[in-house]
Amino acid sequence: MKKRIFSVCMIIVVLIGTAVTGFAQPELKTPSAILMEAQTGKILYEKQPDMPLPMASITKLMTLYIAMEEMEAGTLSKEDLVVGSKAAKEVGGSTIFLEIGEKMTVDDIIKGICVNSGNDAAVALAEKIAGSESEFVGRMNAKAQELGMDNTNYVNASGMDVDGHHSSARDIAILSRTILQRFPQLLEYTGIWSDTLRGGRTMLVNTNKLLKSYQYTTGLKTGTTDNAGYCISATANKDGMQLIAVIMNAPDANTRFTEAQSLLEYGYNNFEVYQALKAGEEYGDVPIEKGAKETEKAIVANDVTVVIPKTYSDKIKKEIKLEQSVAAPVEKGAKIGELVLKAGDEVVETVDLTAAEGTNKITFFQAIGKVLSAWLSFHFK
Repeated sequence: MKKRIFSVCMIIVVLIGTAVTGFAQPELKTPSAILMEAQTGKILYEKQPDMPLPMASITKLMTLYIAMEEMEAGTLSKEDLVVGSKAAKEVGGSTIFLEIGEKMTVDDIIKGICVNSGNDAAVALAEKIAGSESEFVGRMNAKAQELGMDNTNYVNASGMDVDGHHSSARDIAILSRTILQRFPQLLEYTGIWSDTLRGGRTMLVNTNKLLKSYQYTTGLKTGTTDNAGYCISATANKDGMQLIAVIMNAPDANTRFTEAQSLLEYGYNNFEVYQALKAGEEYGDVPIEKGAKETEKAIVANDVTVVIPKTYSDKIKKEIKLEQSVAAPVEKGAKIGELVLKAGDEVVETVDLTAAEGTNKITFFQAIGKVLSAWLSFHFK
């Protein structure tokens, strides 16, 4: 394939100046943190995000994720009964006071995990799904690898301190984003401030104080142990923009919540979700060698949404890079160029430009027809 790249700058509004407007980033006591926009996965802030650290009860996000997959597959339902075991009763830490032999619905167990961070509930649910906690942990680690959580290793389903049990701020954000995309119904549990179990006999109060102190909070999970310190994966939604703020190993509970809120406010104050491209938009023609037609339109195949600084929402540059020519046959959807989106000098996104329709090689008779058509046009014009 011959390669000739040309660039055409299409400027929506003339960019005034070349320097990107800087923002004062939050100054955190927390040693490791990250802020992610949920729709695109764009990282808006990070501080040592790949440092492996104990994660405490944020562990339960993976326990819940696997349970949601089981319900999606039809192998588990909200009405199924979970039976309390000796291992669940003895796990220690935060609890919903599940007794040995006590039966509770999956729905109530999930509520106990999300609201009260019940370690006993997490172990009992793991046993219900996999037969034993150790078998369940194997599934947790396999799922972590599948999701690209490269700095994560699970040893239990609850998050109790144990050697080798760790994750990172980035990995937790990846899992949190996946939950928001695949199982947003979990927010119906993690967003509960208070509720009861056992017909009102057991009171539950959420460990996520942001639900009361920050109006845009939607939920997810806190975690606290001696080794992990104070952790949180906090989700929020303001005007349709979902953010995930992860705080790891904060020195105290107040710092955990104030710094998570600080990250969320930083995101909402300085960035916005912007639909930069729409599916089907055309960006030029590419010559086709030995094709049934001479050119192929280059289009954007899908809608493209980006997250950009608010100061650049009306100053996005588009740089088009098309192939000089492409040899037939060309399949519909084949890449025939690129479109680079820039905010100031920063590359925000690089999008493939693809063949709108595709074309076959020219046949012998089509070639003869073209020659005759050209000859007739020349002699009878």
